[in-house]
Amino acid sequence: MGYDGHLQAQSKSEERDERVRTGSQSLVDSAKLIQSAGIPVPIISTGGTGTYDAAGAFPGITEIQAGSYLLMDTLYFDRGSRFQRALTLLATVISQPNAHRAVLDCGVKALSAERGLSQLKNIAGSRLVALNAEHALLEVDPSAGTPPAIGQKVELWVQYSDATVNLHQILYGVRNGEVEEIFRIEH
Repeated sequence: MGYDGHLQAQSKSEERDERVRTGSQSLVDSAKLIQSAGIPVPIISTGGTGTYDAAGAFPGITEIQAGSYLLMDTLYFDRGSRFQRALTLLATVISQPNAHRAVLDCGVKALSAERGLSQLKNIAGSRLVALNAEHALLEVDPSAGTPPAIGQKVELWVQYSDATVNLHQILYGVRNGEVEEIFRIEH
């Protein structure tokens, strides 16, 4: 098994793909060496969500370790993933300190900021400007209107799924506004 973690967050490029091929070749060569000693190697596993395409196309690779693709986060989406984002966090507006700001009831205890701040799903001209322990500060561009009202629910695209999912015990599978599935997270 190999994992090219140092390449996962890189945008697709010929240089990145060449590095994936080099690592995959070393992995396949190692498996052949082990097999020549009479030890079976039924699985040759490598890659990840960020390199699934290059690793999956390499002859001899039998498994890809693309764990984040299922939920897809903004980190991979912004680097050109062909998968659509699916993971959001639902927050509530708890305060409106002025005409262009709102405070949300989510902070780093619910939403990782490890790889940057999350984006709002359906509020044009809005962005998170701070993420504290238990609340977030939302700013609305004056030309875009006013922030959402106190009590309003807002969805945030998760920036980094690995570190955010780890903060929760339950994920809700929602389709067309209806909960279809409840997933319990075992830590």
